[in-house]
Amino acid sequence: MPGTHHSNQIGELVAVLVALQSINPQTPIKFITDSKYVINGLTTHLSSWEDSGWIEVSNAPLFKAIAYHLRRRPTPTTFQWVKGHSGVEGNEKADQLAQSGATKADVDEVDLYVPRNFDIQGAKLSLITQQLAYRALMADTHLKYNRQTLCLLSITRAAIENLTTTLETDETIWKSCRHKDITKKIQMFIYKTLNNAYKLGEFWLQIPTFEQRARCSACGELSESMEHILVQCNNLARKKIWSMVRTIWPRKYGPWPEPSIGLILGCGALSLPQNPQNRDSDNENRNATKIAKGPSRLLRILLSESAYLIWTVRCERAIKGQTHTTENITSRWANTINRRLQLDRAIAARTERSSKAITLVAQTWADIIKIDTNNTTQQNNDEWVTTLEVLVGIKLPRPSQTEETR
Repeated sequence: MPGTHHSNQIGELVAVLVALQSINPQTPIKFITDSKYVINGLTTHLSSWEDSGWIEVSNAPLFKAIAYHLRRRPTPTTFQWVKGHSGVEGNEKADQLAQSGATKADVDEVDLYVPRNFDIQGAKLSLITQQLAYRALMADTHLKYNRQTLCLLSITRAAIENLTTTLETDETIWKSCRHKDITKKIQMFIYKTLNNAYKLGEFWLQIPTFEQRARCSACGELSESMEHILVQCNNLARKKIWSMVRTIWPRKYGPWPEPSIGLILGCGALSLPQNPQNRDSDNENRNATKIAKGPSRLLRILLSESAYLIWTVRCERAIKGQTHTTENITSRWANTINRRLQLDRAIAARTERSSKAITLVAQTWADIIKIDTNNTTQQNNDEWVTTLEVLVGIKLPRPSQTEETR
């Protein structure tokens, strides 16, 4: 299929286009598909997309070509939606062919030609807004990333694919930096790290009399990097924080994924299946499984908050010369996670919050908290989420007397 990002949806669009190009225009066609994306795009959204000049519309060249061939046909063309994976033989075979097309190594030549008199250019002046015009300008702006950023994007993409089997685009990775489950200051931290904006390691080697700043102040590593700080350094604080995260992670969610720079930078795009066993199954089965919203959200919070705390502690040590004891690190990490928990509860306690939002908070934290019900006569199900009078906090992992912190 054309393009660099392939999916079943694109495969079905290509199938519709090739069918329209191959079948005699005098012959009526009925398309049966489980893709609401294809049907809605060619019926409900088509006129509005044309009026807006196709600004920020994914797969616009394919939709344009299909619309051209639909309009030049004198005979009826109809679309019927069927439920996916419901045993409809034709639909099942079509899904398999679409998946095969998405995973092909060789790119097929697809004719996307649209005559000029059919190709509507620009957006309608009567409908354009400042927001739409700004998006059009941004869409035509092509940024050039430096070598380090391209490398980090590739590492992040591979780490996400290894855990979720989903191959994310650069655009998705950048958008995941602003995921709502990540606090604003950590969003900025991840964004700046992806842009290689922090002055670390090799940066100081180019400045006379400051070469010593390139070394890690904890272990003496010659060229300090963000990856070294977050996942490689032998510093006690880093080891202790990840050890506590590993210990508090509920076993029923599957094994704790070993932190890497890619997982940390791509934490906003991570998701876990409802059945932990599906994490080790083949790609097709894993893509068909439902997402466990609570565990996925907990994973994003633990990764982002813990990584940012490691960075904060490193800056205090390297810049301010502070030292940190095991007790201090344990207390700060517990306070950090507890603040996120209490923030979730405070937001969920607002009267306009839906039951789904309350359930999501409960699913996120229920397996790692302890509840003090001494001051309450009754505590049912998820009542602790919105009853702020109830004392709730995470269960701190008990220090091991035999196992050395890893």
